[in-house]
Amino acid sequence: MQEKRVVVTGIGPLTATGIGKDVLWKNLLAAKTNIKLEECFVNGELWDKFYLHKIEDFNIKNFGIDKNILEGIKTWKEGEEVTDLYYLMATVKLALDDSKLEYSLEDNNIGLVVGHENPGLEQFITKVFDEGFKYAARLDKSKKNYFTTLTEILDKSTYDLQTFMVLYHLSKAFGIHGYTLLINNACSSGLYALETATQVIKSGRCPAVIIAAADHPRIYKYLWFKDLNMYAKDGKTAPFAKESKGFVFGDGGAGLVLEDLEYAQKRKAKIYAEYLGGGFSQEGWKVTVPAIGQDFYQKAIKEALKFSKVEKEDIDLLCAHGAGNSIIDRYEAKAITDVFGVNPKRPLVTALKPYIGNNLGAGALLEAAMLLLCLDNNTALPVLNTQEVDPRMKMDLVKEKVNIELKTVLKICCAFAGYDAAAIFRKL
Repeated sequence: MQEKRVVVTGIGPLTATGIGKDVLWKNLLAAKTNIKLEECFVNGELWDKFYLHKIEDFNIKNFGIDKNILEGIKTWKEGEEVTDLYYLMATVKLALDDSKLEYSLEDNNIGLVVGHENPGLEQFITKVFDEGFKYAARLDKSKKNYFTTLTEILDKSTYDLQTFMVLYHLSKAFGIHGYTLLINNACSSGLYALETATQVIKSGRCPAVIIAAADHPRIYKYLWFKDLNMYAKDGKTAPFAKESKGFVFGDGGAGLVLEDLEYAQKRKAKIYAEYLGGGFSQEGWKVTVPAIGQDFYQKAIKEALKFSKVEKEDIDLLCAHGAGNSIIDRYEAKAITDVFGVNPKRPLVTALKPYIGNNLGAGALLEAAMLLLCLDNNTALPVLNTQEVDPRMKMDLVKEKVNIELKTVLKICCAFAGYDAAAIFRKL
């Protein structure tokens, strides 16, 4: 029996640069960003401030999701802010609307794979601090009473930190009854989700699988990156630059709809590309530093080429991780030049974080969605902010927008904790 082929039929980006594929693409062409200074106060006193790509005036009610579903989540969450869950819901809705996929909400075999680093964690930490401070102010010195009181206050919030709850809320909101899974492989989560969803379709379990990944990074994650001296103080990511600046967070995420090719053709769906396959490796070395001197990243890229049955010469455009950190960028540049040669003219190499920021656990999927828009529009977007490439990296980057016939594209990612991943897409 012929192996099933898997295609992308829906794209749902949610970014500070634009919401929805059409608005995002228009703003990408104009090199627009929405970098804002985030100021964090505690009882009116400035705690810290940092730049990020910020989604402003986000309202989940604007996405056409059932009001009863939203009210149910609000009741369950006891009125607490659940921005990262709402971001995920928005990406799913955008992708479904784009794909025009229809199914019975009561009985279906549609799948859902979600990528996220730690949903709800920042909100939880804030609540712990707030409630702990309130209790401490009462001067009750009994440790047992302190623990008992906080446990009673935080029991629902603690339970909701379990990642399966995010998957539950999304499945319920969109009537998903097929195979579901949540993946946390740091910044590479989206590419692992992509491969997992593909295998679910190829196995015949589901004719279509929705992938969603999102993140809402704020003060606590910033403080960690600041302590590591990895955050760009001026708010500008400069991938592979001679003078690298560091990371800059970005709000948002992306949703993709994957379908069995025959299933998609039968319903006359728009097909953006076929997902040909991915490559993956685990370094198992350091959390914040890649395995310099090793070839794990190269292996992931080569594995993607092997399983996709694609020659490296066939890749037209490569979207790098492009973290903007000197050590990580040099590691990535070596992997690229080891596979494609020094100063490669083919594929063209770009990096997209300067447009939308580092979206952490959703970054790879969001950038894959943007890469698919490049493929659909036969356009290679330039790398912003990098005035001069570090000569040690021996790599050319797209410096100006290029209108070029694109057929096969590659997205790669080297995430914290050594999750290396690569994914290849091709137009039918």
